Amino acid sequence: MKFWLAGVLGALVVAGCASKQALVPQVQQGVDAKGVKTVTVAPERVQCSRPQCPTLAASWTAAKKGQAVLSIGLPNQQAAVTGADFHFGSGEVLRVRSRSQTAAMQQGYPATAFDVPLRTMERLAYSPRTWVRVYTEGGNVDETINSGEETSRAFTAMNYFMGGVEAATGQGPSADVNTGGLMDRLGLGEDKDKERNR
Repeated sequence: MKFWLAGVLGALVVAGCASKQALVPQVQQGVDAKGVKTVTVAPERVQCSRPQCPTLAASWTAAKKGQAVLSIGLPNQQAAVTGADFHFGSGEVLRVRSRSQTAAMQQGYPATAFDVPLRTMERLAYSPRTWVRVYTEGGNVDETINSGEETSRAFTAMNYFMGGVEAATGQGPSADVNTGGLMDRLGLGEDKDKERNR
């Protein structure tokens, strides 16, 4: 009986510890005071083990269907986030610099909100290989979002976020969004060598 009771207590302790972090990204779909549909996803970390691991969060409103607000945070440091470069595949770069008038989600550490086209969010949600360079007032941090072999919680969060937006609009991903084939995941896809300013 004592062993059984100890096992039950042990399971409760493990369950309690595990419940501190949600198993899936926290996406909220709602309607604002004006009856406009909204979608938000809570901050999640990119793939890294350092204390200064960038986080991504996002919000969308049907009042601006083609745009989203991307919040980029950097824990355990004081310098403000000034921008980011998102690298897709073997050559395409999307630069994010347009600060939003919407405040960044409160994360307990420096974070900045940027206005981005919804197309950028699709790329973050569906591209088979992605990494980010986050710029601060004092330097930059490079980390992986999706290597093709390992995906970060931030990548999963962006995927859930876009699922929420697609449900709210009744539309799927753009026809030209590359959700990734085998060659892309192996890093053998066509070299796009493009650079776009956002």
